Amino acid sequence: MTTSFVLAVALATSLTASPKVVKVQNAGLLFTDNQAGVSGVDAGYSIPIGRQVLWLFGDVFLLHPTDPDKRYVGGLSNAGLVVPGGGVAALAKHRFLTDPGTGLARQAIPNRPGEGLETRLWPGGAWYDAARKRVYLFWARIRTTGGGGPFDFRLEGHGLAVADTSKPEQMIFKRLESGAGDDIWWPGPPSGKAVYGAAVVAGTPDDDPYVYVVGVEERNGAKFGKIARVKRAAIAGLTAYEYLTGPATSPTWSGKPDEAADVEGLRDFPSELSVAHNRYLGGYLAVHSVGISDRIRLSLAPKPWGPYRRIAEIGAPHRAFEKAFCYAGKEHPELSEQDGKVVYITFVDSQRYWLQLLKVTLER
Repeated sequence: MTTSFVLAVALATSLTASPKVVKVQNAGLLFTDNQAGVSGVDAGYSIPIGRQVLWLFGDVFLLHPTDPDKRYVGGLSNAGLVVPGGGVAALAKHRFLTDPGTGLARQAIPNRPGEGLETRLWPGGAWYDAARKRVYLFWARIRTTGGGGPFDFRLEGHGLAVADTSKPEQMIFKRLESGAGDDIWWPGPPSGKAVYGAAVVAGTPDDDPYVYVVGVEERNGAKFGKIARVKRAAIAGLTAYEYLTGPATSPTWSGKPDEAADVEGLRDFPSELSVAHNRYLGGYLAVHSVGISDRIRLSLAPKPWGPYRRIAEIGAPHRAFEKAFCYAGKEHPELSEQDGKVVYITFVDSQRYWLQLLKVTLER
């Protein structure tokens, strides 16, 4: 009996054992105590970069950090911070990436000349190249429409950026060209095509040479998951990406994004999610908000490309105001405990506008 056969049987057994959520605990708001003037964040992606962890945010509000009246001084379309290693206790030791001249939080992905406040650059999933000390970040370019309100934007497309992490506090992401003279790799509406970078999966247990990049396609008002793969050494080249075209049980891949198939069981997420291998459950755990609601869905699959089956939906019950909505649900695997029996999930309350941390205990 081969080792691969034994592992396959163990995995199949674990995925048919009906894992479930047995406890959800409120673990508090994150990063509210800071000296960088930050008074609110959204998104909240995290990626280990060696001994530290990089967190990235979209649409950050800034107040004057030493002014007793806490005057509003502006906003950023993205920002970042680093914490010294994994584990929940380390989160209290966070340090925002700041402008040395003002001490205020700065952009991790800077705007280019000619890009004003109407151009937003929102972070997505990322992959860390430990050998070269570089982090590759998928990002979205957003344009405000002038209508006001929380949905006053349209997506122009997704791209890829890279930063040197040898001096984390000095990290600045450089946007990479697609090969067509633009930094947009996957155009958004009205192209009607999927955009990629909502989540990244790497570091698989069987030493898979690929990085998997989750995408999303909107059709008839609903959102469907897609997935691309690329060999790690080729991540910076758009033509090296392949797209899942066949069913999860017998996957096929194509270099043509128009041929991409839906990922079975992965849908209803509002353009943000996490997908990571969970050793305790023996599979890949996807975590995301269910549309714009107060629900967060956990789904499990044997492979990054599915098929995903729902194991639980948990509430995001700590909304500050009745008319608020919750979004941006995702897991942060570097915080997990007991091989993934305990996971930590964040979401954002639209009125409170900070990351809310949930401690979630699973049972298989």
